[in-house]
Amino acid sequence: MTFGDAFNDVLGGARRAPGRARRLTVTLSLVLHATALAIGVAYSFWQVDELPLPTVAVTLAGGAPPPPPPPPPPAARHHTQKTRTKPVETKPRPELTQPKEPAKEKPKPKEEEEDDDDGQEGGVAGGVKGGVVGGVVGAAGPKMLPPQIGRMQLLIDPNRDPYKVELPPPLARGGMAFFAVLRMCVSAEGAVTEVRILRGADPAIDPQIPTVLRRWKYRPYTIDGKPTPFCYMLRYEISAR
Repeated sequence: MTFGDAFNDVLGGARRAPGRARRLTVTLSLVLHATALAIGVAYSFWQVDELPLPTVAVTLAGGAPPPPPPPPPPAARHHTQKTRTKPVETKPRPELTQPKEPAKEKPKPKEEEEDDDDGQEGGVAGGVKGGVVGGVVGAAGPKMLPPQIGRMQLLIDPNRDPYKVELPPPLARGGMAFFAVLRMCVSAEGAVTEVRILRGADPAIDPQIPTVLRRWKYRPYTIDGKPTPFCYMLRYEISAR
């Protein structure tokens, strides 16, 4: 063995000795610390029940009470003094007078009206207007029939000559139609006694209407089997057809 080998063995032994001691120290330290920790934990659990409970004093701080409501305002005083008003001068109203109605003209008596009419040719003085020629003085007038019934009493065709009113050539060329409103009166025997134009068709046509329509013939109109004169309203058409 050489000197160097011996020196290495000494160094190696010196190095191994501190390592073992260090491990022992660490192990012992860990054991001691664990033991102390266990003792501390056990002691703490043992001393929990013996600790006195803390006393807590709770004080409630309340706010200041609200102030009382203000008193109601005093009632308004009514003015007892009356305001003086000046009297209004009223002018007297004018008196109202009812206007006078104009004097009405008195209607003419029937006798005067009948006197104004020329009457029917061949009539009798004092007879009824529109009556039958040769009738009795003061006898009742003809019976008024509805237009359709009076037209049904016709015995002739009013659209054939000589019972038809012809239009003048100037009016016939235009192809126009004219209308007239007539009052036809018929005797008890069926002859036309009156043709009165209530509304004319045209000034060029109206003059020949009574002449032509007096040619018409009617069947007698009977009441209780007795022939009776009658009148009816006729709307008469005049055209070029």
